[in-house]
Amino acid sequence: MIKRNRLLNRPPKSLEERYFTEIRPQLYENHAHHHQYGVRKGTTLAEHLDSACQFVLTVSKIAEVAEDKRPLLLAATAVHDLNKLDPQERKVKTLARDKNFLREQLEKAYVLTFVTSEDDFELVRKLIERHSGHNISDGTIFLPEDENIKQWAAMLTAADLFDLGIPDEKRFRKLETELTVAFDRSCKLFRVRLSEDKGYITALLLGACEEVLQKYGLHCLAIFPDGALFEGEVLPNADLTKEIAAVWQSKIDQVFGNNIERLVRPTKDGIKVTQQAIQQNIEEVLVNIEALLEKKKASYKSDKIAKDVSKWGEAAGTEAIKKAAELGLIPVDNSEEFAISEGLKAAYLSYREAGLSPKEVWDKMAHHTGISEQQRSAIEPFNGQYGRPLFAVKAAVKGMDGIREALKESFQLRKESTQTSEEVEVSEEMVAAVNRMINLPFTIQLSGVNDLNAYIEANPKQRCSLGSTSTDIDELISDNMPPGTKVQAFSNRLPGGISAEPKRQADSIAALAYQLIAVGANFPAVKKQDPLYLHLALPKGSAPELLRIWRELLRQIAATNGDGGTVTVDELQLYRDNNLEFKANKVIGAALPKRPEFVHTTVIIPLVWGDVNASLALLKSLRLGLEISLSLDIGFPFTLSSNLEVELFDDVYGRVEGIPAALQPLLGSGQYQQSEDAEKILERLRCIGKLATSVASIQKADDCLYDLVRACVRPIELYFVLLRWALREQEEPNLSLIWSRICEPLSTLLESLMPNESSLLTKYLKEAAQVAVEANLKGSSFKRTSLTEPFTAFTSAVRSHKSYMDLEYMFAFLVQEYHKRLDRIREHGVGENKREQLKRYYDVLRKLYEEVYLARPEKLLSDQKTLEAVYLFFIEEARKQLKSQSEDNSSETTTTV
Repeated sequence: MIKRNRLLNRPPKSLEERYFTEIRPQLYENHAHHHQYGVRKGTTLAEHLDSACQFVLTVSKIAEVAEDKRPLLLAATAVHDLNKLDPQERKVKTLARDKNFLREQLEKAYVLTFVTSEDDFELVRKLIERHSGHNISDGTIFLPEDENIKQWAAMLTAADLFDLGIPDEKRFRKLETELTVAFDRSCKLFRVRLSEDKGYITALLLGACEEVLQKYGLHCLAIFPDGALFEGEVLPNADLTKEIAAVWQSKIDQVFGNNIERLVRPTKDGIKVTQQAIQQNIEEVLVNIEALLEKKKASYKSDKIAKDVSKWGEAAGTEAIKKAAELGLIPVDNSEEFAISEGLKAAYLSYREAGLSPKEVWDKMAHHTGISEQQRSAIEPFNGQYGRPLFAVKAAVKGMDGIREALKESFQLRKESTQTSEEVEVSEEMVAAVNRMINLPFTIQLSGVNDLNAYIEANPKQRCSLGSTSTDIDELISDNMPPGTKVQAFSNRLPGGISAEPKRQADSIAALAYQLIAVGANFPAVKKQDPLYLHLALPKGSAPELLRIWRELLRQIAATNGDGGTVTVDELQLYRDNNLEFKANKVIGAALPKRPEFVHTTVIIPLVWGDVNASLALLKSLRLGLEISLSLDIGFPFTLSSNLEVELFDDVYGRVEGIPAALQPLLGSGQYQQSEDAEKILERLRCIGKLATSVASIQKADDCLYDLVRACVRPIELYFVLLRWALREQEEPNLSLIWSRICEPLSTLLESLMPNESSLLTKYLKEAAQVAVEANLKGSSFKRTSLTEPFTAFTSAVRSHKSYMDLEYMFAFLVQEYHKRLDRIREHGVGENKREQLKRYYDVLRKLYEEVYLARPEKLLSDQKTLEAVYLFFIEEARKQLKSQSEDNSSETTTTV
């Protein structure tokens, strides 16, 4: 089992924090591989105990159990299945009364410190004994006891039943029975389920749902990847959809209210204002437009404006220019006038968004800016968006004041076009979205048929590039869509169409979901890049307190970058020591959410890695995702994808979408059923990280890592890649030192990639290296070429071997020639003993040649460089073993004397 990281490093402040920081990791270390059977088949004992502990923490808090008793209730829950903890599998009642055994189990679970007195031990014993259905059956029936023990025992019983693998309807009935006793009141349960997850916008919806339900006296009992479980004395009998939609809308408005500058954008076609911006704060929008106009003024270039004037003047014709000049309509010729022309263009674009025709737009703009009727008629031949603002500047006598009034009116028209009647507090679109995205037990509106009809009857040109095809479709440019979104309609590229960027069709809620991500995540302050998205979900049945701790942890990590940008990990510590150390970065890393309410059942973390290929970005993202997902104190299911929207989490622990064929030998299918499957992939990535930093500098570690990953298609080639990188970094590297660093991670990686393969290739190469070291078969030095000299002689003989010569002759000639070579370079020559050693050495290589390569020279020669690298590292291993044996023999001799 690999060593997992811990993310919660601060001292715990509450019982819940102490549980997740100290107790939960211990449960997984002790029982992660203890599998269960029957109705709990498919889960481990650690998962069951964790689920029960979290449930008890939540229920005891709702029931307002005294703070000095809650730790004892938690301690009893952490060890309540004593029969599963006992090797002899004795009964719970017998074990609960074995004080030494109970104390030992409490200590193993890190909860013994809660049990400080004999009374505490007695209470823990009673709770454990009674949770399994035992009644008071001995003399203690006559002794006084705490009157609340019946309620506490019911809490523990409910916690034990909570993760039973039976249908929800039956399980909820059992839970309601126990919780009715635990709360001393009626208790009803219901699940709120998501039908789709769109990231931040879904988190805000769940937050709104919880806020409304709490107002009606309901409490959140547990969180699931696809929703939450609530309990209350009485369930609401009214449809709360509209109320939830109103709270949801207000939460969305609050987000955009603080990000107007992201929604007022300068483009090559003019300053554009999104619908969300004008719904928040019109005055703030005007401030941002004026700031952008000041920037336009500062960037004024006379030659560029002259080209535009010439272009649009020619388009209108000589007669139009002449008539305009007679009325004083002379085109822009300074920075002040240029800023006013850009203001006119911004107002024009905003009016057009309200649905007005170009003629209606300019009639209104003329009224606000002081353009006379004659001047208005004179500029009619010019292009409404590009030409008229250039020639109408001098007629706009009211200047910026007039433009400001025109913008205000256009904004008001746009707001009115999206508002419903005054009686309705929230748009029907938002109510329909609530109905579509979340399943509430009191919802009475069904929209499935409408959605199906919208899909069937949709115009082909309105098929969605993003989201589902519905009645609410927006036409957006690429900046308002996720990177890589395909264009569905190319009508503007046909003859006679404009040259502007083609529009993307998007479901309005899906587009709003992406814009929330773009505004709400700490993206780097660089040009937009295509990110990968790490989707992390709270495990099934998580306590609401875990959500609070998780939100706080993400806030702390994001605060690592004080400027509000991305955070990345220290790669040297990650690759070399497997430690997660976050640090600020302006260009690459994880774009964590800016607000805690963006995190609920799941969280989406965009990951940007700069100018690297897609495979390397996938590897870096998966390594980071696995380190977070498999941390001892968090442990979240995950999905890694290039898509913003993914399927809701099912029973699969982890999923990686879009694994290239070259990475599949290392990463597998991308479907990891259990955390153990994900652990295996993390172990491989850790080994490769260590190998990369062992032979390459940290600046080149990513390049080396990518080469190693590609070599996993044929794992034996890892040796060659490692040798090549060692030689690239140093002309004469210390191979002995390098081998001591890479031996362990390389062996672990090869064992993981080839668990059941006993390779003859490595067997014979190891044997040959062992013989070479023992017999000192090498050249005249300890350099790389000298160490591989006898092996190189073998490959050279294979290359020059003729088909009509038998192998007996080739290997006999090899022994003879290399014997002569050794006799020539050794100071005192070599004798017959060396000849026998050479014969044994080349007999091993002959077996390699015949049994592995079937005596086919082309196959062996194609692997020549790989074989030499493997042989060279095995030489280092054999030298290390020989040195260790010599030291042991020397130690034994000294001891004997």
